[in-house]
This record gives sequence, structure tokens and C-alpha cells, in this order.
Amino acid sequence: MPRISSPGPSGDAADPASTAAGWTCRPWASAAVFGEPVPLEVSRWRVAPAARTPDIPLGETESLAYVIAGSGTASASPPDAAGEPFAVSTESVLWLPACDSLTLEAGLDGLDVLVARSTAPAADGGFPAVRKAFAAAELPHLVSTRDTRDRLDLVTENVPVGARAIRADRIIYHPGDTAAAHYHTDCHHVFCVLAGSGLLYDGERAHRLEAADSALVGPGEVHWFENDRAAEFSFVEFWAPPPAQTIWTVPGDRCTWAPAT
Repeated sequence: MPRISSPGPSGDAADPASTAAGWTCRPWASAAVFGEPVPLEVSRWRVAPAARTPDIPLGETESLAYVIAGSGTASASPPDAAGEPFAVSTESVLWLPACDSLTLEAGLDGLDVLVARSTAPAADGGFPAVRKAFAAAELPHLVSTRDTRDRLDLVTENVPVGARAIRADRIIYHPGDTAAAHYHTDCHHVFCVLAGSGLLYDGERAHRLEAADSALVGPGEVHWFENDRAAEFSFVEFWAPPPAQTIWTVPGDRCTWAPAT
């Protein structure tokens, strides 16, 4: 059964010191959020125009930052060979393995950023230490061949960064879109809802998800989504670790994707 977390009406509340400094942070997905083990931590950072965050701990694991909205710069520690901050904008992605921390500084339009990191032990050979910044136009953009869903790959086999512990994409369900029922044999599937409202099915029940909610589906748990509303429903989804096998439970019904034109 999915585990769902909703921030509630005060979910974005922050301590007065951080608000005065121009930033807020909210845990979005983690073992503490869901009340059970999951090898991933996700937080949401909102930064006012021209404000700067403190150092955001990354723990020297596989980490990524996805810009939900806005623009600015991001600096990782320790600095890389270039020694310069990354420029970031809406739907850009930073891949930051083996980094201690990340600092965000917003431009004149502010920043809204999802930061995710693996909490799993490093595989043999450690985490690949190649940092990379991707503008939205550089990421694979796919469309569903089953309905009208829109997918932007953030860290997948199509994004060559050598990720071992995390896989992620941003997906938009247009009104009426629905995925095929399936499960993953060996990974935790985590969803952080960006906008809209939709239904998460577990094979027996439908669970309503709203913007800012998060959900966890465990290994072997059947699930699929439907957008039953008139507005777009979008979320970032993570697999931790990337699944070795996905099982489609209805014969002949599966999700496939093609490059957007």
C-alpha cells in the first residue's frame, strides 16, 4: 500500500531566521517523512530573489538538484576544477556525486529547487565523481505512445552520468492520461507532486495526490496513475535504486515512450 505524506496548510512554514534570510526548506521524501526505510532523501528549497541558502548537506553520495522554477547559480563543495558556480534555470538539472554540500543563490526571479540524494551505501568503486549541469534543452524529452504524457529525463540511462543509486524523471499527465498497472521487483518508487491533482492506484484503492504531496511505493507493490481532472498533473518520480525489472500486470498493456518532435 502506498505511503503518502501531505504538508498540510502549514507545510511550508519555516523558522523565522530562515524566512528572514530569504529561504525556506521542507523535507519532501525520506525515511522520516514516510515512517519506513527508503534509500533516498528529497527536500524542497525556495529562495527569494537575490537571497542565498546556507550549505545544503549532500553527504558525498549520488545527488541531484532539479530547478522547478526560477533562475540563479549553484555552487558545490568541494569546488571542481573550473572553480565556478553553475548557472541554473527552470527545468535544468545538476548532477552532483561525491559532493559535501550545495549552495543556491537566486536571481531576480527567485528559485524553487528540488534537491535529492541517495542514502544507500556506495557500490563497488564508489560513486562516479563527474559533475554535470544540464539545461532543459539538453535533457531527453519523451512522449508516451500510450496516451499524451510528457516526460523529461533527469537522471536515467538516457542521461550519461553513470548513476547507480538514483534514477529520476519529470512527468506530466494531461487530462485523461493514465499509466499501465505495473510493479518493480527491487526498488523504492518515490513521487514528489509539483502541480495539479491525480489518483495513485495500488490495485485495490485510489489515493488522491495534490501539489506538494509525496508518495512511496515499495518493491513489488502494483501501482499506476490517472489524471481525472481538467488541469495538468505533474510530478518528479525517483527509483532508488534503479529497477532491475518492471513487471506489467495486464497482458499487452505497458507504457512505452518515443522522442518528442
